[in-house]
Amino acid sequence: MMISSLKPNYIHLLNLYNKTLEQRNNYLRQIKYENKNPKMLDIWDEQLSEYSYNIYEYRKKYIEKISKKIEVFHNLITKSGKENIKIKYISNSKNRESFLENLKKSRNIDINRGFTATGVHRDDFMIYINEKPVSIFGSQGQQRTATLTLKLCELEIFKEEINDTPILLLDDFMSELDETRRKSFLENIKGNQVIITCTDKIELDTNFTEFFVESGICVKK
Repeated sequence: MMISSLKPNYIHLLNLYNKTLEQRNNYLRQIKYENKNPKMLDIWDEQLSEYSYNIYEYRKKYIEKISKKIEVFHNLITKSGKENIKIKYISNSKNRESFLENLKKSRNIDINRGFTATGVHRDDFMIYINEKPVSIFGSQGQQRTATLTLKLCELEIFKEEINDTPILLLDDFMSELDETRRKSFLENIKGNQVIITCTDKIELDTNFTEFFVESGICVKK
């Protein structure tokens, strides 16, 4: 979604990929239930390999931009210097040849299952703190901090790409954060347009407008 906001061609490629993927999946089921010719899959495989490579390149470059910023912002929030944060793009389709090869290897499995089990639609990214996946080994506070760090990285990338400051939306962002991380994060969003929703009152050392919502009625304080 973030890449699509910056690079319109990315969402165009993604739509083409998903449409081709849907066609391939439909034909996989026809092979299984109607004994269609499996060799016809070569047509969709070639198209998918072309789209997947370009999609992969967009994603890789975006993750590389985040990688250059994520440690700096994380240290600004945590203030501890004890958490080494990294982000990695997980993909098995790093070029056209490897993607085609993976499709061929999994063809029989795909026919049996009726869907395509490999490709950029299976890609993901992982955030690590001290070489361990934060989604598995991180505390709730570390997971929340990692998410906020990612948002700060994205905010900075947007500023650089469009030469303007987007609005940052934060919904109940303070839960699971200790006082030090709360204050540090709030310090690092000064100068940005920010809308914060929360259930507890927070003290902000900056100019802000406060609203209360009760029984569906929004009142400016």
